[in-house]
Amino acid sequence: MAEVLLALVAGFVVAALGTPVGVSGAVFLLPLQAGLLGVSGPAISATNLVFNAMSTPLALARSAAARARTADLAIVTAACVPAAALGAFLRVTLFADPARFRLLVLAVLAPLGVQLLVRAARRTPRRVTGAGDDAPPLNPFTLTALVLATGAVGGTIGIGGGSVLAPILVAVLRQPVRRSAPLALTSTLSTSLTGLIAYTLFDTLAVGTPPASPVWHIGIATGLGGIAGALLGARTAERAGERALVLILGTSATATAAMYLVQVAG
Repeated sequence: MAEVLLALVAGFVVAALGTPVGVSGAVFLLPLQAGLLGVSGPAISATNLVFNAMSTPLALARSAAARARTADLAIVTAACVPAAALGAFLRVTLFADPARFRLLVLAVLAPLGVQLLVRAARRTPRRVTGAGDDAPPLNPFTLTALVLATGAVGGTIGIGGGSVLAPILVAVLRQPVRRSAPLALTSTLSTSLTGLIAYTLFDTLAVGTPPASPVWHIGIATGLGGIAGALLGARTAERAGERALVLILGTSATATAAMYLVQVAG
């Protein structure tokens, strides 16, 4: 019972932090899964995806989804399916080794987090009042390639494609947070649903290193907390300035990378 209550609280907090910037907040759950909730192996990634699958739909519905182009949303949805399946396969094989897994998290999150923090420190604060329609449209081929790569990485780590996609859209492609958020949340949802199916099949068929199936009671508890947190986070997004949103996103990525750096060094 204690671990279920802890999972509920953890899900609420991470969703409240992540929703305003288009990520599920699952990046924070990675160290909690192994350190406090007793989940081990590739099941850590799969259990995170349960949280994403439950908390993301409400966050997406409450976000400014209408501000994302329909064609971009379709590209993200379709590309995440093969990417997530590949990511799950890599997690139960190549990245089943804990040391390799930690290095992957560091390699993905550390540079993106630092870049976003630098950007937040340099830019002039402004209110997020528009849809970001003055920003250049995304090239469909660039977006497809980016979603395939981030979806595979997100499926491997178990944070959903959006947690990797959002920082790149904002920091590298200079997209407004309000346009990037629905694309990132769509990526997270598509990656999570596909990844859950893939992890469960791999476990059933004894592919790779077990355990791969999610720990359902932990995942469901974090997901229920995430639904409430997503509601709060969506309201926060309506009032926050873009500088604050970028700062939250950069901090979340950097903090998680720092946790894994400590584990690798130890």
